Amino acid sequence: MESRHPNNPFIAGVGHSRAFRDIVERAQKLASIPRPVLIRGERGTGKELLARYLHDQAGAPGRPYVAVNCAAFQTDLFAATMFGNEKGAFTGASERRIGLLERAHGGTLFLDEIANMARRVQEKLLRVIEYQCFERLGGTKPIEVTVRVIAATNSPIEDMLADGDFLQDLYDRLSFAELSLPPLRKRREDIPALIEHFRSALHKEMPSLPEGEFTLEALAELSAYHWPGNVRQLKHVVERLYFSDEDRVINADELSLDRLSNAQTPGTFSEKTAAFERSLLLDGLREANGNQRRAAELLGMTYDQFRHHFRKHHLADHA
Repeated sequence: MESRHPNNPFIAGVGHSRAFRDIVERAQKLASIPRPVLIRGERGTGKELLARYLHDQAGAPGRPYVAVNCAAFQTDLFAATMFGNEKGAFTGASERRIGLLERAHGGTLFLDEIANMARRVQEKLLRVIEYQCFERLGGTKPIEVTVRVIAATNSPIEDMLADGDFLQDLYDRLSFAELSLPPLRKRREDIPALIEHFRSALHKEMPSLPEGEFTLEALAELSAYHWPGNVRQLKHVVERLYFSDEDRVINADELSLDRLSNAQTPGTFSEKTAAFERSLLLDGLREANGNQRRAAELLGMTYDQFRHHFRKHHLADHA
């Protein structure tokens, strides 16, 4: 099963923010350690992309990567899907079926939305992680596997642990290492680079189309938006804008975002201030047609002051 994803933002190193660089650095250190990892973050922050990155960075091309969304299955079906079943194990089991664990042998099993896993499946998974051994449904013969489990959740597992809905022992095993992905509103300086990444990926996918571009004003508005759907939402918006504009030059008046003002933007004082600074710099560059000295004059800054903020907000690729 192929796991190489050149358009994966983590593999491509798309991001300047300290939050993004910290995640990449930690993932690189953890990649070769054959222990579970628990990835936490809001919906759309890129949890599965990070899981694939961990898998790919571990080396050994061709190793299986198997992903499953725990929220997509009913309890009985999920148990059979995970562990497989012997013929006659339950009504309708007309043949032996190989489960996800066996398919992932020698590689990685990614379990998304782990908090949705039923208690009895949690108990079986705990045994697999601890002993690398399980039985198919209806079976009696132990099956040994070598599988690295990477799990992800956007749920407050601490509350589930307190209520007894999630096994403490399973959490302890899964959280050998935890990686917490920040929401996009906490790493706004990465938004222009992500937009360019998604735009470039579209052009590579369909090279017959014009390459397209986003104006500085459009980039400023996109960078100021709060992105409740995070990176996934940004990707969808970029693709929709790209295909809705015939000449593929995206202006601010085409965005149609339910945009909030800087004062309404979620985040700390420092985050709001940084977003406002970026918007001012981009507005100055737009008015100066990309000339940095002229933009500095328009903003009442010295050239050195402008260059300091220009580098601080990583605007080199968009000037």
